[in-house]
Amino acid sequence: MFDMKNRVWCGLVLGSLCFGGVAFASPPENDAHQKAMAMAVDLSLAFEHASEMIEPSVVHITTEDANRRGFKQQTGVGSGVIADERGYILTNAHVVQAGRYITVRLSDGREMPGELIGTFAETDIAVIKIDADGLVAAEFGDSEGLRVGQWVLAVGSPFGFQQSVTAGIISAKGRGSVSVPGTDEARMPQRFQEFIQTDAAINPGNSGGPLVDLSGRVIGINTAILSRSGGNNGLGFAIPIDIAGAVMTRIIESGRVDRGWLGVQMGGLSPTDAYELGIEGGVVLVRVVDDGPADEAGLRDGDVVVALGGRATENVVRMGNAIMLARPGVPVEIEYFRNGKKRTGRAILQDRDEQQVIAAGGAYIENLGFSLVPDEERIIRRGRVVDRVFGYRIVGISPNSIAEEKGFEPGDFLYEIDGRSFENTQVLSEFLTNADYHQGVRIKVMRRDALGYIDLKHE
Repeated sequence: MFDMKNRVWCGLVLGSLCFGGVAFASPPENDAHQKAMAMAVDLSLAFEHASEMIEPSVVHITTEDANRRGFKQQTGVGSGVIADERGYILTNAHVVQAGRYITVRLSDGREMPGELIGTFAETDIAVIKIDADGLVAAEFGDSEGLRVGQWVLAVGSPFGFQQSVTAGIISAKGRGSVSVPGTDEARMPQRFQEFIQTDAAINPGNSGGPLVDLSGRVIGINTAILSRSGGNNGLGFAIPIDIAGAVMTRIIESGRVDRGWLGVQMGGLSPTDAYELGIEGGVVLVRVVDDGPADEAGLRDGDVVVALGGRATENVVRMGNAIMLARPGVPVEIEYFRNGKKRTGRAILQDRDEQQVIAAGGAYIENLGFSLVPDEERIIRRGRVVDRVFGYRIVGISPNSIAEEKGFEPGDFLYEIDGRSFENTQVLSEFLTNADYHQGVRIKVMRRDALGYIDLKHE
């Protein structure tokens, strides 16, 4: 028999088993296994939760074209995510540009036509709309707060297999230009603003679907893969949701994406200079345009910008996006270094499209809602140029404007206005701004080799 001393010792052994007064310690490897199993179960439950949260918001998109006889043929497949209960769906521009007819299939099996609201090719974002009840809008997360190594899920219809979920991590942030030859993304623009890189499996058909965190919140829109075979090689790319969401909002609000213009030429900051300043990165202002927004904000050549509008600008790609996301006419805070000292300033950005038109010698006619630049048309007969006509080319039309209402189109060539020709953009702009539209103004138009006219008259 064991004495009291032995029995007391047995009862004090932590994590042991005691039979008949004898203590047997549990093998340490069993504890480690149990902990590992518990962690694996917790992660599995997190994956399940995220999948359940996002599944009702993910849609399958198909596009079709029809020939002259009315025969329809499928031209593309992709994915999308319901971003608004009113029926707005966020997807890739290259998904919906593959055909004239868009069909959306919901997670509950319902199918319906989709209406294209607008696209923005520079970020490969498109917004379509459906008319349906009971829609579940996804919750957007914070793509700026992502960390490399964080778990994420990619959801979509790879190779047509709807509601497929794959898991991976954030491999990198702020990736710049990515070319994707030889995949179903061949139609996509070859240069993008910014990417989240992930090793979650993304395959053809995932395009436009959401990349989500473990709470099921959308933190990116799956866009591209980098692969020689066209399949997943662990190199997937998604557009950060802060960019995609901002583009979507502007498309819904106005049908276009107004982009900011700071009036600078930018260059990268060397690692040595970044180290000396004690920062991870920044953008050097190589040239500040006279009388531009940056100049008026007090910025100078050689300044190093580290943030704009609350968005860190570690490199030129991030800086370009920060400028694009800043709304024209709205003050934005800029953080920068000059001579080793940190400073702040406020700039009011201008509209990039308008500045490009002005730089080309053109003008924006605000009361009519179109932008035009000087141009000329060649009159060709029997393969020979017999005459050249000077005029103005429409390069942009504002949604819901008089120009859109009257039927003007981008690319229209205006060669005579009220019986007059104008060799000076400023004089033309003043005429169109101050014309008596109650009397009426006739504008002669050349459109794809056809001649016609449009009357502008207010009743």
